[in-house]
Amino acid sequence: MTAYPKTGDYPEALVKILLTILEKSPEGGATMDDLKEAYESIRGTIPSSKTIHRAIQRLNLIFDPLVYGEEKEPGEAENVDFQGEGLEVVPPVIQSQKRQGKTYYIFTGEIGGNSMDNNIAMLMTLGLYTQQKGLFKGYFETVISEIMREIMAKANAYQNIFNEIEKHIYVSGFGPNEPRKNLYKIREIMRAIRNRKKIQLIYLRVYDGSTTKRDVDPYGLICRFNNWYLVGYCRGKQSRRVFILDHIQRLRVRENSRISLPADFSLRDIYGKAWGVWTEDHPGEPETVRLKVKKGVSERFKVVSFHDSQKICELTTGEIEVTYQVTGVKEMAPWILSWGEAVEVLEPSWLRETIKEKLQEMISQY
Repeated sequence: MTAYPKTGDYPEALVKILLTILEKSPEGGATMDDLKEAYESIRGTIPSSKTIHRAIQRLNLIFDPLVYGEEKEPGEAENVDFQGEGLEVVPPVIQSQKRQGKTYYIFTGEIGGNSMDNNIAMLMTLGLYTQQKGLFKGYFETVISEIMREIMAKANAYQNIFNEIEKHIYVSGFGPNEPRKNLYKIREIMRAIRNRKKIQLIYLRVYDGSTTKRDVDPYGLICRFNNWYLVGYCRGKQSRRVFILDHIQRLRVRENSRISLPADFSLRDIYGKAWGVWTEDHPGEPETVRLKVKKGVSERFKVVSFHDSQKICELTTGEIEVTYQVTGVKEMAPWILSWGEAVEVLEPSWLRETIKEKLQEMISQY
């Protein structure tokens, strides 16, 4: 079988290239400059044309490992079937076309679908969108190859879906712990958003164990640190609220309702720089948070990005200084405390004082 071309351990860049080709195909295709820009948006560096060609070859192989034929073993004759006829080579899914001196890369859509419901496939794929940085390479590519087939088989029907994803889905930090657990809820919420319908929830309040009935205008979904959250306007509280999907005991779409989403609403705009999800309606400008992380634990920070803004400076002592630019900084306190004495807050001063107060409360409790 043809060997996979080396593209580095950057599956996020592969998917960004694929999404760019999908987006541009109805307009005639993506240029090499478009694909280089897509790669750069993920990796931060401008790739060579050779790197892009390898990425396209890798993507074609994901959808059909035999797309370029089989590689002959040493001394093996040309592949023939039992009747002596040459084996047919299936055309690649991503093809190039030259027009007016420029090369355009187009998704042909010639892929057979499987039995998976198209909407379910789309929703499962959202967790693998390019905002997600923490997936293992092998897992990522295996799931992409199996799940995205159904969406891409009907690319014309979904040509604008990728422009809409970031308005109503935002994934950050780690991926969902059990992606199938809330699949029905996610599907119904997305259906309600698409059709501008209200949803009714039976919601568990963790602080007292009681349940409440909520009428909610759904705005979108967030995945943060292994949990899915619904963001919406709660009619009872008359304000935007965030609900943990695991605590939604029952959910139904109010089919006879009609809602209006806020103009130009985008979860990425609201939560893209937030640390958590319980951010106020107007969280203000991002703050700089500096942490000093001790040797040993510092290795964890070197391999895991806990926020898109994370920057690391290695110190001569073996420790590291980690910097974040985030809104909703107060939500960092429990996470910082979870590292114990291995992580120290350097700034802002008010957060340092908050940590000290929390530690004093813990001491007094014991």
